[in-house]
Amino acid sequence: MSLLLNVPLAEKENAISKGAQWDQIARSWFLPEDQYDRLMEVDHWIPEKNPAIILPTEITIVHADRPCWKCQQQNRMIAIAGNYFFEKDINDRDEPVWLEQDFFTVFQQISTISGNLQTFLKDNYPHYRLATGPATENQYWLNHCSSCSSIQGDEFLFEEEGVFNPTEKEAANKLLLRNFNLKYAPLIDAVYSLGDHLRLINEFAERGEDT
Repeated sequence: MSLLLNVPLAEKENAISKGAQWDQIARSWFLPEDQYDRLMEVDHWIPEKNPAIILPTEITIVHADRPCWKCQQQNRMIAIAGNYFFEKDINDRDEPVWLEQDFFTVFQQISTISGNLQTFLKDNYPHYRLATGPATENQYWLNHCSSCSSIQGDEFLFEEEGVFNPTEKEAANKLLLRNFNLKYAPLIDAVYSLGDHLRLINEFAERGEDT
C-alpha cells in the first residue's frame, strides 16, 4: 500500500526527509505504508483537497442483485468496502490526525472519489457513477439502473434488511466480495457504520477471485 503525493520539485528534499519516495517508472512521488505514521507530515502533498478516508490499495467491491425500483429490471448493485482504512479526525488537543481504523466496513454516501478510483469504476462498474440533476440535493456516487438509468439510492440499499444491510447469514450469503489491487491508495469522503451486518457480510458473503 502506498499513497500518491504531489510534490513540487523545489520541495523534494523536504519530502524525502518526511518519508516520501520517488517512483521512477510512474514518475511520481508516494508515501509507502510503512511510513503512514507520518501521514500528517505529508498531508499537504496529498493531491485531493480535504481528503477524509484513505483506503488500502486492495479495495473490496461488494456485489448484490436487486431489481430497479422504477422499471423492475434486475441489476448488479455494488458498494465499496475496506478491510481497514485511515480516517482523518481531530484529537483531544483539537489537532488533525490520521487514525487507522482496523475493521471491515462498507461505505455509503460517497461524495468524493480520487482520480484513480474513478478510472477503475468507469472501466469496471460504469453504472456506479456520480449522480447529478435536480433530484439530487447533494452529489453522491450512486448505483444507476443499467436499463432505465434511474438512481438506486443508498437509503434503499443500506436500510434495515436492505441488500447491503443483511440481518441473517442467508441474506449475506447472496452477496459477492471481490478484491482489486490498485497501484496507489484511493481516497474517498464517505459515511460508514458499525454493526452485526458487517460481520455477516465478512463471514458469509461469497468470495470471488482477486484481481
